[in-house]
Amino acid sequence: MPLLVSCATTPPTSVFCEQLAEVAVVTERLRNEGMPLADVMREADRLELSKRFSEAELATIRDTIEKVFNSVRSPNEILLDCRMNTKK
Repeated sequence: MPLLVSCATTPPTSVFCEQLAEVAVVTERLRNEGMPLADVMREADRLELSKRFSEAELATIRDTIEKVFNSVRSPNEILLDCRMNTKK
């Protein structure tokens, strides 16, 4: 089973939105497979240890995980919102 860590392996750039969408897709899949939110969030903690993302980006990743896991936002909504915010 792929982990969230494998979804975000390059430094944040314009590619960050696609990485964020991939985190959302993986989160949705893990939720559907029965993984608890706490376990998915532990995967996000691994991203923090990798030192590849700023604190703000990690906060966005964690917020994405929580929203997708709780079916508040879809992966597509995450991607579209990120792209719109990147253009600002």
